[in-house]
Amino acid sequence: MITDREVALEQALVAIIGAAIASGLDVKTLLDDAAAGLLGNAPYRWVGHPHVSNAIQVMNKAHEMALSTAGA
Repeated sequence: MITDREVALEQALVAIIGAAIASGLDVKTLLDDAAAGLLGNAPYRWVGHPHVSNAIQVMNKAHEMALSTAGA
């Protein structure tokens, strides 16, 4: 069961990515760099596997959601 916190965190991530897209940032590179950092033990990573791959999946889904709502 999805918690209210999970819904809020996913919405926050979509909002941040959406704002980045609207600002003209290179969001694809940003997400690629974030994923590489997670896989490469960047200082902002504090979880292990399988959470790393799950986080990357969530980022990709949030990016898709932000892109689909950007044109709405």
